[in-house]
Amino acid sequence: PIPDQECIEAFAARHRVALLMDDPATGDRPPTLLENPPALAGGQDLVDFYQTPGYRAWDPSIVVFLSFTLFFAMILSDAGYASVFALALLAGWRRLGASPLGRRLRVLAVALVGGALVWGILAGSYFGVTPPEGSLPAALRLFDINDFETMMRLSVGIGVVHIAIANASMARQLWGTPRASVALAWIAVLLGGFLLWLGETGLGRPLSWVGTAAVVAGLAAVFWFAGARPVRRPLDALLWGLAGLRALTDVTKAFGDVLSYLRLFALGLASTSLALTFNDLAQQAAAAYPGLGLLLALLILVVGHLLNLALSLMSGVVHGLRLNFIEFYNWGLSEEGYPFKAFARREETQ
Repeated sequence: PIPDQECIEAFAARHRVALLMDDPATGDRPPTLLENPPALAGGQDLVDFYQTPGYRAWDPSIVVFLSFTLFFAMILSDAGYASVFALALLAGWRRLGASPLGRRLRVLAVALVGGALVWGILAGSYFGVTPPEGSLPAALRLFDINDFETMMRLSVGIGVVHIAIANASMARQLWGTPRASVALAWIAVLLGGFLLWLGETGLGRPLSWVGTAAVVAGLAAVFWFAGARPVRRPLDALLWGLAGLRALTDVTKAFGDVLSYLRLFALGLASTSLALTFNDLAQQAAAAYPGLGLLLALLILVVGHLLNLALSLMSGVVHGLRLNFIEFYNWGLSEEGYPFKAFARREETQ
């Protein structure tokens, strides 16, 4: 890699070794070396775990780190559960610090737990219990997880922004080519469609007008630039048009990918609803069986919340990563690579 060039040249000169360095040719497929700040290196491990980007692609590690933190928090949607994870993290803190990978994942875990705690406080949910009016936790509550309309708008808006970032990164990578223009056009379609939906659901007709104009202009640009080529004969014009029509079929993919982000709201609501259900069952058991009912209620609370905690953890990890590796990658990464591994002499001891 370039940062080690001077060191390698000095080594070659010191040992009188022939050394040739050259930039990769167009047809070459060199390995990919990802380097990120230590605080965000956990995102790089996630990226390498699923798919290393190609040598000429961009590094999505930071975006994956931040978006996974947000998605995990929204799916968990409970400050009480986040506190339990925080205690578990503290218990395993020293063990995680025993290796470089563990230290990177420890920072990622801090971000996940911290984000989940903040979002849980903003959502006003503590083991499924909503704080009473007039209390400090109630004053800190900004979102109502049961406000379906607002939460759907928020989830879809996050999806639009996430996929728009993927297209913007693709445009930056391919700048100066027709494919960059196509990526920018899809951003216009995504944002325009979101504004159109907001306008049609009660936020004002002007939003609908702006959204419609953006969608029409974006789709026209997709059609035009997707098949851009020199036209020297009628067949070239036909191929241009067919390529443009083929690109327009991705409208259904864009629509489906954006709707996939509704899982942020749906899974968060499911987690909160399950917690509330176990609380109600425990309360009913305590009221129905005086004395013994308290023990039964405690058992329901412990088992129920542990089960919900495990389900929420799995949902947060699986679906939080899925939105990054499926929806986001489909729009933001054009090629797969393989990780760089330096040549080294390894000694085996028996």
